[in-house]
Amino acid sequence: MISSENDQVQGISILSRIIQNDLKRNVKQYGLNENNYFFIFFLQDHPGATQDELRQTMFLDHSTITRAVAKLTTLGYIERRPDEKDKRMGHLYLTDQGKALQHPLYEATKHAEEMAFGNLTLEERQHIQALLLKSAISHEREKEKNGSKYN
Repeated sequence: MISSENDQVQGISILSRIIQNDLKRNVKQYGLNENNYFFIFFLQDHPGATQDELRQTMFLDHSTITRAVAKLTTLGYIERRPDEKDKRMGHLYLTDQGKALQHPLYEATKHAEEMAFGNLTLEERQHIQALLLKSAISHEREKEKNGSKYN
């Protein structure tokens, strides 16, 4: 029998809630939520990215990406430009309004990071980030390989 003392997911779940709640509070004023703010960062670093590239990077399903892109487009933060060769494919770019969010969103994520990891050293933070990303990538590869029922 597994007791709550041996539940290794509990700590991650608690930290996830701390981060999500803090982000939710701090990005709400921009019409964003704790999940779609990251699109702004990604498109700043990868102008012209496709929705499929977002899906692969963010480990989200296609319909979630589609809804988020539609919302961010409606809010005026991103724009879709058709591919010159394949008009069915669109490339995503930040608008000037989206670019203006860079600093406030950076501050919001730094605050959430401090809330969750403020008591850790920089080396410990980097180590945790690397391990969590390694686990996420491994899970996504396994899910794609097996068509896992666990999303």
